[in-house]
Amino acid sequence: MSDFRLKVFLEVRRQLSFSKAAQLLFITQPAVSRHIHTLEEELGITLFQRTRQGVTITPEGEIYAEYAEEILRLYEKGKFCADQFRNVYSGSLNIGASTTIAQYILPEYLAAFIHENQGIHVSLISGNTEEIEHLLTEKKIDIGFIEGLSGNPQLRYSGIGKDELVCVVRSGHPLAEKDSCSTADLFSYPWVLREQGSGSLEVLLSELKSHNISRKDFVTEAYLGSTESIKSYLSFSDCISFVSVFSVKDELLYQKLKILDIPEIEIHRKLCSVELHGEQSGIAKRFLDYLAHNIKL
Repeated sequence: MSDFRLKVFLEVRRQLSFSKAAQLLFITQPAVSRHIHTLEEELGITLFQRTRQGVTITPEGEIYAEYAEEILRLYEKGKFCADQFRNVYSGSLNIGASTTIAQYILPEYLAAFIHENQGIHVSLISGNTEEIEHLLTEKKIDIGFIEGLSGNPQLRYSGIGKDELVCVVRSGHPLAEKDSCSTADLFSYPWVLREQGSGSLEVLLSELKSHNISRKDFVTEAYLGSTESIKSYLSFSDCISFVSVFSVKDELLYQKLKILDIPEIEIHRKLCSVELHGEQSGIAKRFLDYLAHNIKL
């Protein structure tokens, strides 16, 4: 159907590159050019300016993009209604999730959901909370999953479960043999933490602040972009860190890492789905309904 031509137009608008759009859509660059040329002829306007410096969208193209997005939303909505009559679903679902959820929680439920809905194609992008919310506001994903609530007024947040941040060290760490640790014990060793913009870091610092602990009270040796990087780093250092309890199941089982018991500090956080305000797509709603009935966190 001609909706693909609109998808090509919107992808060129996002990438400001015919070649990048072609790669992402798995078609050739000449095919992208043909789709854009045909659409421009149909509309009688110029959508993009091509120069030696690159591609820019025209003011007319920017205005038309709003209608193109609405046309595709209505098309997907109508297609989903038709699918409901047949109880066979098809289409695409673009998900963005913060690192912990993307790596340690969602894959199990995505696999089961796709098994039940063979015609639905899912893409999952991983990033920190700040990045996921930005992708949503730019309409580059259909739904996001993050840790905590950042309170962006453009977005709607719904709880899907809970997580706990636990203090971990390598098994041979000097603190690993203690039955319990005080906050003073923690200040004796450097920390390794997630990067700025991470929901994990935001929740951790907020909880520490409630115990009158600020960043100047401890030494941070490194800020790393993923929990996997932190776990590997801990294996080669005497640093401590706080990570999701979901992320260390294997390391605890094989005794590579150990959770430190710190009676004064318990850090729980809410796991949320997040969407733009307004009506969600049928496929996104179907996945959220599936999670509501199956997820146990």
